[in-house]
Amino acid sequence: MAKLITANQPAAIGAPGVAIASALQAMVDSPHGDPLMQIAALITSVRPRRRRDFDDARQRWQYMDELLTLTPVYRYALREALLRLFFTHRQVTFYADSGLLPNSGFYSELSRKLLQKWLPEPRNTQELRTCVDVLFSRADDEEWIAEIPMEERRRFWQLLEIHNTENVAAFHNIVEQMLAASLVLSHRICAMGLEPELLRVYPRLSAAESPFIAMNIELIQFVTGTRRGRVDAVNDSAHLFVLIEQCMDVVKRARLASARLGTSLVLSFLLTRLTQHLERLRLLLQVVNVSFRPDTSRELTESWTNFLHDALSGERQHNSIRKHFVNLASILALRITDNAARTGEHYIASNRREWLTMLRRAGGGGFFIALLALLKAYSYNLGLPPSAQAWLNGILYAGSFAIISMLHLVIATKQPAMTAATLASNISQTHGRLREVEEIVDLMVDTGRSQLAAIAGNIMVAFPVAVLIDIALEIHSGGPLLTPKQALYLLQDLDPLHSRVILHAAIAGIWLFATGLVSGHLDNRAACLQLDKRVAQLPWLVAIVGQRRATTAGKYLLNNAGALGGNMFLGLMLGLTPMFGAILGLPLDIRHVALSSANVGYALSTMNFTVSAWTLLSALIGLALVGLINLGVSFALALAMAMRSRQMSFWHLAPVLPRLWQRWRQHPRSFFLPSRDEVVP
Repeated sequence: MAKLITANQPAAIGAPGVAIASALQAMVDSPHGDPLMQIAALITSVRPRRRRDFDDARQRWQYMDELLTLTPVYRYALREALLRLFFTHRQVTFYADSGLLPNSGFYSELSRKLLQKWLPEPRNTQELRTCVDVLFSRADDEEWIAEIPMEERRRFWQLLEIHNTENVAAFHNIVEQMLAASLVLSHRICAMGLEPELLRVYPRLSAAESPFIAMNIELIQFVTGTRRGRVDAVNDSAHLFVLIEQCMDVVKRARLASARLGTSLVLSFLLTRLTQHLERLRLLLQVVNVSFRPDTSRELTESWTNFLHDALSGERQHNSIRKHFVNLASILALRITDNAARTGEHYIASNRREWLTMLRRAGGGGFFIALLALLKAYSYNLGLPPSAQAWLNGILYAGSFAIISMLHLVIATKQPAMTAATLASNISQTHGRLREVEEIVDLMVDTGRSQLAAIAGNIMVAFPVAVLIDIALEIHSGGPLLTPKQALYLLQDLDPLHSRVILHAAIAGIWLFATGLVSGHLDNRAACLQLDKRVAQLPWLVAIVGQRRATTAGKYLLNNAGALGGNMFLGLMLGLTPMFGAILGLPLDIRHVALSSANVGYALSTMNFTVSAWTLLSALIGLALVGLINLGVSFALALAMAMRSRQMSFWHLAPVLPRLWQRWRQHPRSFFLPSRDEVVP
């Protein structure tokens, strides 16, 4: 190797700096060498020595940037090596496939990925996609690259000035391959836009001219004109971007319609794949569009950097089984939580009138909770085997919860799974923009206040009703509902220091979270299957009750399938959990705040309120913890799933937390009670 160029170089930073300079010098010394190996050597020298050592990665990148800035011959050699790499490999699949969901189904794609892990397919050395695996061969490459600020990555490409190369043939080849990939993407988009599932939720596509077809026609004309060297084809590309936006708008409208008409895994997969293809096509066309305008080098650099980051990230995870399951989980979660978000709007009181209504409905739910606790206590006197007792408890829970739902009353702990999805939906719509933060704060305050009102309504009614029922039973039958031993056990079981009440409350919170998923799924399936119309046309039902009542029954089931099914699921799980614990040999049980408050009422009445101060205090503290854990676990799980389904992280809440704290300091009362002026006119 020739001597390293040292003129104008920065001070060395040790072995990493020497390795980077050596990799760049090798390109200078061998201008016609294998570009894949040359670039791979450069990436190896920039890659951090230890995994997740992002500071090292940033330092190495900055040193490479400084070398390229101060040494023009390095910039020229690296640019030409990159152009040779692209020119000598087929690029269409890299542009049109990397990072995009395939047309195959979940299981067929999973089979392909598993086979690739166990028996990798032969590498096609003619494809640029194959080079990505060679260049970025380490599993953590995507992580350290993502830690390089986007501005520094853009500066890297701006330094190279790909568009100013003397190798005009290579540059034109890249543009031509992008045009070919754009046609591939456009044809796929057009085909997806004619899928029956999409037409089901958005029938206007079949009644009017489809923007997908119009976009495809416009793109063909654009590509044809560009290949013929027509400048006006590039100048008229604005209309093509307008058509792409119209296609994106159709996807958004289809998502909204699917929330009303019901979605399916096929439709959710289709809309996700369609969105990916439209975004990739837009990125490609931005690069092609500005590449013909010599006065827009910065815009070209930004478009190329954004596209390359998207494509490389996707290609690195092309064979990832974990990513495959994450994609499926996100699609399923979005499918379910969208329905839960619509339901959750009914559980949020935004003004004083709605808050009072919530309190009354929760009070009605508390009355039935007291009756449920009574029936459960009586059931233990039947002397049933443990498994039979568990099933009977589940049936009692399920029946009571279903009746409460049919009467439009409220169980406090049913709220979080629904309201979390509503909150995530609103955060997703604002995209973290600060001007909407106040609206998110208002929603969070309303949500917390509504849930506190529901808990208060349940407890304030369940506890005194339980006491009154026990007094009435004692007068009628000459004895209380419970024995003193049973009453003391119920109180001591809530002692957070000497019982498993926290664990059991968390288990109940998990089932409450699962109930939200079941409710959302059933609501979705009812809408997707058009349950109301199916029920309304059942011959035997029409013969028994008549067409009008059959239609009414169908509409009722459509609107309440999720609520009824979710409540029955919750009841069965709460009742059967102890049996699961006995089978597995684990201390599994549930503690539900409303049921626990009724049990405390029966226990204190049985003991004539003559209990030690510590027993009473520990029971009340345990009851408060049960409510907090019930709500906290179910809300946290539901919010995490809802945000993950919308490709968000909890960092999106960062701008909200300071404003929430400020609201607490200025108006703490608003977290518990609505102000009198919060009345809907």
